[in-house]
Amino acid sequence: MVMKARTIDPGSRMDWIDWAKFFAIFFVVFGHLRSPVGSYLFCFHMPFFFLISGFLQKKRSFGEELKHSARALLMPYVIYNFLLLVYSYFTKELKPNYPLMMLLGNQWELSMACRPLWFLLSLFLIRMVYSLVGWKGSIWAAVVCIALVYIGRATGTMMPQNDWFQVWPAVICFPFFALGAVTRQLGLHKFADGWKKEFSEMVYLIAAAAVALGLWLTKFYGPVNIFRCAPGKIPWLFYLGASLIAGGLFLLIYKAFDMKNAFVRLVSEGTLLIFAVHQAIFQHAAVRELLRGGNGWTSLGVALGTIFVLSGFVWLARKYCPILLGK
Repeated sequence: MVMKARTIDPGSRMDWIDWAKFFAIFFVVFGHLRSPVGSYLFCFHMPFFFLISGFLQKKRSFGEELKHSARALLMPYVIYNFLLLVYSYFTKELKPNYPLMMLLGNQWELSMACRPLWFLLSLFLIRMVYSLVGWKGSIWAAVVCIALVYIGRATGTMMPQNDWFQVWPAVICFPFFALGAVTRQLGLHKFADGWKKEFSEMVYLIAAAAVALGLWLTKFYGPVNIFRCAPGKIPWLFYLGASLIAGGLFLLIYKAFDMKNAFVRLVSEGTLLIFAVHQAIFQHAAVRELLRGGNGWTSLGVALGTIFVLSGFVWLARKYCPILLGK
């Protein structure tokens, strides 16, 4: 008996993708808090996010992509930075050079609350490159990016202090975006649907083994911090390990989480807002005091609570200000 493959229509709602984005934003939020698993999360949470972004990327011309991404990414970047700069004023972190650094895309020079917005600039650059090279050309572009990572490390130019417009994080993460795009185009994730039913559980075993192997490899190439332009001690091993973890998780979610959930969908639609604002919550004095006296379980509770609270703002933005969600 052969399992029936699910239709993957670019215009249809993919419930399992909502779950993938839900887990991705949870990994990011939880990873920014002190916990025993934080170093592991940093090794794959952004690769996982960019893989999903590549999988969802639509084919557009350069002009169409420029217009679309300017509205979906650059406008939210400016809006959120402005709001967070106002927030930095009230927390006494605002410095005279902050507005200029925002315009130059140097999130390193801004307050901690603003730093997550690097993701929007890097994703914008990646989308623009992808619109020029397409999914086939993205394979070669990924190879070039990995080579540039080695060149940047060797020359000492890959540093967050002088990373204008978040070019280096875009270079580091483009291969994962390409992996997602190629997965979508070739339908690599759907091989699980064609297996005979009696061997279906092997898909879970293979995906879980890939995640486990990737996590084991982290002890050889970690630590990783994309924003700090640090793709591990051994970059090629980082790409291998992070691809195994991200790809394994992607397959597990595709296989096991094809179900509707209103809250998960809400969080999925609001990943941009949650990504942009969560660090501001973590910088609040009450939250910092709670985390200072807590442990890993406290961090887990704060991460889940942050997502739950911000989901309310996602609901409001979806209804009254969709630009905050990149819509």
